[in-house]
Amino acid sequence: MRIMNTLLKAMAAAILCNAASCSDIKPGTVTMETSGTYRLSDDSDAQLDLRINIEYLISGLDAKSLDSINGRLASAMFGDMPAGTDIEDAVTGYKDRKVAEYREANLPLLQDSTYGISPASASWSDYTTGAVSGFYDDILSYTVTKYTYTGGAHGTTSVIALNLDMKTGAAVTEEEMFKAGYSDRLSGLLTGRLPESLENPADTSMLFEKNIRPNGNFTVSDSGVTYIYNQYEIGPYVMGTIKVTVPWNELEDLLP
Repeated sequence: MRIMNTLLKAMAAAILCNAASCSDIKPGTVTMETSGTYRLSDDSDAQLDLRINIEYLISGLDAKSLDSINGRLASAMFGDMPAGTDIEDAVTGYKDRKVAEYREANLPLLQDSTYGISPASASWSDYTTGAVSGFYDDILSYTVTKYTYTGGAHGTTSVIALNLDMKTGAAVTEEEMFKAGYSDRLSGLLTGRLPESLENPADTSMLFEKNIRPNGNFTVSDSGVTYIYNQYEIGPYVMGTIKVTVPWNELEDLLP
């Protein structure tokens, strides 16, 4: 496991936090990376390829907010965690569970000669990436990207966003982000921005949904609010994850 600490950034954030409002400070972070391959058995070439790359907070906010935010990040990436679980412990626990799940699912097939499974069909992939993706006022946005392959024609990628109040560590929901009655107006803005969000605007003909609705899966940044639509949500697998950004100036009448 390799940890790359942005110590200068963290120290600067901590110093500035004493002299100014912490809401104006972007918290210091570290990135943890781990990867490995885990064979199905000693006499099989089938394996689980597991990779984890996550960014989490270490400074710039009060201790309670830091613990709350990191706990929410760990739960989003690795499943519900007991309060106070260390990030490194969360990573280790997730890795152990995934290896056990992989072997439990595939060893019986390997041992039963009637199935005749090949190493390729019994090999899995599990990749988790978590990173800070933007800020707006006191809100920190974080995205968790997961790719899983458990056999079949192709794997699946999902991107889930979290929005967190840096003052309290609490989650910020779509309903809290916008004024009451926002949905129809926001739907119109998203639909209007959809064609330019596609690699080829003509691909709108492939969409399942051409009038898209806010789905609660969004990030904030200097550019505006970006909604994330995962594979099969509004379009076929080949279109991948679709991200639609509405600039702040178009959202002025929807913000509290």
